[in-house]
Amino acid sequence: MILERLKEMKGFTHQEQAVAQYILSQVENIQGMSSDELAKASYTSKATVVRLCKKLGVAGYQELKYELISEMIQNIRVNQLLSQEPITEKSTYSEILDTLPHLYDKAITDTKLCMDKNVMIRIFNRIQVADRIDIYGSGISYILAQSAAFKFATLGMECTAYEGVNGHYLSAAKKQKSVSFVITFTGANRSMIDVARYLKSTTDTYVVGIVGRHNDEIRKWCNEYVEIPSRDSLLSLKVVTSFTATTYVLDIFFSMYLSRHYEQHVRSSLEMVCHESLRTAVDYWNMRELPQESQQKEGEEK
Repeated sequence: MILERLKEMKGFTHQEQAVAQYILSQVENIQGMSSDELAKASYTSKATVVRLCKKLGVAGYQELKYELISEMIQNIRVNQLLSQEPITEKSTYSEILDTLPHLYDKAITDTKLCMDKNVMIRIFNRIQVADRIDIYGSGISYILAQSAAFKFATLGMECTAYEGVNGHYLSAAKKQKSVSFVITFTGANRSMIDVARYLKSTTDTYVVGIVGRHNDEIRKWCNEYVEIPSRDSLLSLKVVTSFTATTYVLDIFFSMYLSRHYEQHVRSSLEMVCHESLRTAVDYWNMRELPQESQQKEGEEK
C-alpha cells in the first residue's frame, strides 16, 4: 500500500521525507499537481520526486497519482462499511446482547423475502418421497450440514453430511431416491460448484442449492435453489447472517417433515422416554465401574 509506505518513510532521505509528508497532508490535491509543482510545494526537486516514486515501487509520478486515488477510493469504501458495522471496539456487553437478536431477525426476514413458496413446496415434495438426504458443505457450512443431518436423523430420515463427493457411495446407493443439498454462502465456492456439477451430471439425485447471490454458475447445476441473503461486511459478522439464513431454510424443511410425520415421531419419542431409565441406569453403572478399573490397573502396575 502506497499510503502505508509513505507513512513509514522507511529508507527515505530527508528530502524524500519532505515530499512524503506533503503528499500525506495534501493527498486529495495531488491529482491536480505536476511533478514540478509537487517539488516546488515540498521545497525539493523534481529528481527527488522521481527517486521517491522508484522507492515506492511505481514506474513514475503518473502511476503514483493513480495508485493514490485507487487507495483513497478503497479507504472510503472501507470506512463506509465499518461505519455500518453493528459491533465495534467500543461495543459493550449489554449492547452486544441487544445487537445480535437484531442481526438474527434481519437475516431471517431477508431470507423469508427471498423465498419462493412454490420452490420450497416442490423441494419438500421431493424430500417426502426420498429414501435419504445428503447435505454438502465446506468449512463452516459443513458444520451446519452436520447439524441439519442430525436433526433429520432424529425423525428417522437417513441423512448424512459430506465435504466432498464419495463416488463409491453414490454408485452403491444409486437405486435410492435422494435429495442432495449443496450449501455455499457466497454461491462461488469452487468445491461446492464442482460437487453440484458432479451430482447433476452423473447421478439421479435431486440437487438443491442453498446459495448466496454473488454467483450464478452453481445454479445451472441445481434442480432447484434457495437464495440466502448476505450482507456487505469487512468483519466476520457476515458469517452470522449467512449461517442464520441457511439454518432457517433447512429448519423449515425439517419442521415440515416433522409436521407430516408427527404421529410417528410422537410414538418413537414415547418409546425413547420409556427406555430412558434403562439407558440412564447403564450410564450410571458404567461410571461406577470406571474407578474400580482404574484401581485394578494401578495394582497391576505396582
